[in-house]
Amino acid sequence: MSTSVPLVHVRRGGRLESVHCGSYVLLDGDQIVEAAGDPHHVAYYRSTAKPFQAMVVLTSGAAERFDFTAEEVAIAAGSHNASPHHLGVVRSMLAKAGVPEDALGCGGHWSIDPELARRQAREYGTRPDPLPRIWSNCSGKHAGMLAAARALGASLETYLDPDHPVQAQITGIVAAFAGLAVEDVGVATDGCGAPIHAVSVEAMARSMMRLGNPAGLEARYAEAAERMGAAMSAHPEMIAGDGRFDTDLMTSSSVRLLSKGGAEGIHGIAVPERQLGLAVHVDDGNDRGYRQLVIALLLRRGVLTQEEADGLAERHGRTIRNWTGAQVGALEVVI
Repeated sequence: MSTSVPLVHVRRGGRLESVHCGSYVLLDGDQIVEAAGDPHHVAYYRSTAKPFQAMVVLTSGAAERFDFTAEEVAIAAGSHNASPHHLGVVRSMLAKAGVPEDALGCGGHWSIDPELARRQAREYGTRPDPLPRIWSNCSGKHAGMLAAARALGASLETYLDPDHPVQAQITGIVAAFAGLAVEDVGVATDGCGAPIHAVSVEAMARSMMRLGNPAGLEARYAEAAERMGAAMSAHPEMIAGDGRFDTDLMTSSSVRLLSKGGAEGIHGIAVPERQLGLAVHVDDGNDRGYRQLVIALLLRRGVLTQEEADGLAERHGRTIRNWTGAQVGALEVVI
């Protein structure tokens, strides 16, 4: 990361308190129109991969076989809040595919939404861990993988193995969208137990651009991308949830965009009608480090209006406040 650059300054009392460094690439079609840091820096997609991982629901034939709705396809690409509605959608997928809830290979955790987490704690009481697997923000993705395994006649028990037919299809999808050979895509294990892939920031930006503009890809991938993008746009609340950055960004922009963040400071954007693809990696892994940058870049490109950008920036941490609500600092994009 020696070629990373400062992206966002954090100021308190007029002094520089901390700096978020990293790299990003913005593509217009196949052309880099803006970049900073190291475009060749290799990073794991983490949850930014979910739209590509969820395409296996479409390429395997599971969506047709089990009559999945657009809402169900969307939550397979999401990092949901585990709201009652989110959980109902995931349970519907499992029921349609004839898969028991305990087949989910992801561990359970409290909701990402603090208020929902408090409600879960009140309702769950003092029951011992483990927490319900379906509470995982990744349970929609796992439900999609299990449905794909069922559609392919493959093992449910080993669906997270990198060599499983479902995971092999997913690696092929990631490689195709990133413009790489399968053997050039790194593979490790994500926090939810699923295989996760590593590519350069430039390749990640390319995959996001192709998510929104898949022309030129193999027909089955292009069709899957069109359906995935349509599902995400129709149901942005399935991609994250109330108050979360991805959902807020997709619903606040007057220009259609697809947004998906991941752990360890990864974020990706597709703007289908502008043929834009953006990938950001913040070295310190803090999502605070990319949110203001993403907003600023989308404003710079005319994807967001000034009013939209200001509203998003304030809702997602531009102003630093103490516990009494008083302003004590601010984040400043410096690139």
